[in-house]
Amino acid sequence: MVDYTWVAWFKELATKIARNGERDLADKAKAVDWMKDNVPLLKYGDENIDPMSFLYFLAQKNTAKQYKGIFGSVREVFGIASDLPETRPVIPVPKVPNVLFHDGKSFDPDLLWRLFRQAAPSHEMPIIQPEDFNATLRIRNVGVKKLTQTLFLANPSCFLPADHISTILPQPELHGDVNDHEDYVARMGAIKRLFPGCEPYEIDTFLHTQIKRPLITKDTDFFQISTNVHNVGTDYWEQTDALESDAPFKENHYVYTGWAGGKRKYPLKDPKRGDVILVRYSLGEGRAIGVVEENGYSSDGWKKEEVISVHWINKTSAPVDDLKNQKQSAAFTRAYRIQLAFRNTDAYKISFDLIARWTGGDIESQPDPEPLAEEPDMSFSLNTILFGPPGTGKTWEAVSYAVAIVDDKDHADLAQAKKRKKRKNVKARFEELREKRRVEFVTFHQNYTYEDFIEGIGPVLDHNDLLYELRDGVFKRISSHAAKHRKERHVLIIDEINRGNIAKIFGELITLIEPSKRSGANDAAVVTLPYSQEPFSVPDNLYLIGTMNTADRGIALLDTALRRRFDFIEMMPNVSLVEKNIEGVDGQAMLKAMNERITVYLDREHQIGHTYLIGVQTINGLAKAFQRRIVPLLQEYFYDDWAKIRSVLNENPFIREREIETSIRDAHSERPVFELLAQDDEGWMDAESYRRIYAGEQAEDPD
Repeated sequence: MVDYTWVAWFKELATKIARNGERDLADKAKAVDWMKDNVPLLKYGDENIDPMSFLYFLAQKNTAKQYKGIFGSVREVFGIASDLPETRPVIPVPKVPNVLFHDGKSFDPDLLWRLFRQAAPSHEMPIIQPEDFNATLRIRNVGVKKLTQTLFLANPSCFLPADHISTILPQPELHGDVNDHEDYVARMGAIKRLFPGCEPYEIDTFLHTQIKRPLITKDTDFFQISTNVHNVGTDYWEQTDALESDAPFKENHYVYTGWAGGKRKYPLKDPKRGDVILVRYSLGEGRAIGVVEENGYSSDGWKKEEVISVHWINKTSAPVDDLKNQKQSAAFTRAYRIQLAFRNTDAYKISFDLIARWTGGDIESQPDPEPLAEEPDMSFSLNTILFGPPGTGKTWEAVSYAVAIVDDKDHADLAQAKKRKKRKNVKARFEELREKRRVEFVTFHQNYTYEDFIEGIGPVLDHNDLLYELRDGVFKRISSHAAKHRKERHVLIIDEINRGNIAKIFGELITLIEPSKRSGANDAAVVTLPYSQEPFSVPDNLYLIGTMNTADRGIALLDTALRRRFDFIEMMPNVSLVEKNIEGVDGQAMLKAMNERITVYLDREHQIGHTYLIGVQTINGLAKAFQRRIVPLLQEYFYDDWAKIRSVLNENPFIREREIETSIRDAHSERPVFELLAQDDEGWMDAESYRRIYAGEQAEDPD
């Protein structure tokens, strides 16, 4: 495992030394059990025991025989609270016979104490004075290697050693001599830029490992992993309130994933030492690049204690544009197209160039990438909102999501059921799940209340007597049922979720729906319900799916508490689901043309959804769709501004300017007056009128 517990240990030691001063260090240095009588550090008297010499001398004792005894004694003497690493830390181990910063003669203790205090981790950003750095460098027996290695030991989060380790880097310009503080700052900055976002101790450990026992070789393979470990929509890259026994990837230098379920097995045991793992949250969001140190997976399954230990070489979160519009990939696979997408992203290019130099190859010369996984996407967030304009199939998608979640099926497969005439099977399964109380459906509206959703007291008529009883709402009912059947997934669909008063409906329970607050989580929360006085929590096998009409209210106006706790999936019009040839009318081109104009006149959230025209195959059906659905929707969008509605229809004959007699028209009014065709007008049955809507647009001949 990649273990950096030594970092906190050394930083605490350096902080104590800098704070407690000369007398304290001399006393404690003599109290340490150095496991020998003749100790060079103590040779020249108390006044010559300086902090730079102490740290460098201690680092030399990092051998198999000395480590536990001497480091353990230092911990006890100095009262170090940080854990002592189980194994010897990967730190610079001096090989020279004289590890002190003096020989008892040419020695300025004030200089060394001053430099040490400048470097100590008690400062948020240590500032080394160039004159002190250069003066120390001129001390006899002190060179760049000894000085910078000691600064690194004092504060491994801020300094890098300028020693032979950096020669493993394939940049010749980094192999030259460092002669003074200016050279050192430039060298340290150049190395850090090769490892974006990485700590100095991470860089040094990786380079030390690479030079001692190479990690990256010609046999290096690439893998990709999602940080959405438990399929709950949580990004475990740097999540601090992770579920019990889980921890964030970033700080713990490992990656892991959950069990995929079904027939799929992730190739978790395949990555070997030296392979590269590309870390992402979604296909459009990169998180990091790591190199495998050790693979702790014993199979392709999953156990909580199994992880893949990595060295981070790039910890930059950045958008990966090449993959934003691709299909969802599996949580853990070999990296093909994802590899090339990372390679073409500015934030990650430098790491791929570094890998290519070590492997002696060109990343882009890899075999042609395989298409992204056509395998089922088993990633379901606990809280999801489907949002988009009217008529984009949000409610139907919610139904297919519910069935997919409960049955652990591929949602994409179910969502396309309408193309394969299997929608009735999905709907039948949905109704079956409702009967089994594993799925519930509710619609929010302005008058929907906490009492309807959670619990409340309501009237009941009993033999002409008016009584009151405590009633459970839909959310409490399905939560209770899910809690009794923890091995089964349950789904609550909330249609039109943005039309209700969220604060009023959810009340204090809004916090409980967070993944980290669900029952069974590390930070699980329980509340006492106000009416029944019962304890209540939300189980982690209950999924919430909301639908939201963006034409009714934009996301920006959605309750902030709700917005923060849900993942959002946008659903826009899909013209491919509309008939191409409706008795000579290109239905797809027609819908596309109207939506492009609406986007210009209003915005993209007010487009016309494809469901308004799904199943329309005749001019008669088209006429009914326009009369009963599309024109009324446009009236609502444009507040009966017929001039704009007419423009959306490209001034086709459905809306005509009406002549008004001069005697009736106000002498000062030049505003045109429009009228809509009567419903029995033959103009609605004219195919050319519909073709006029997309006239001049790029459309194929429907025949």
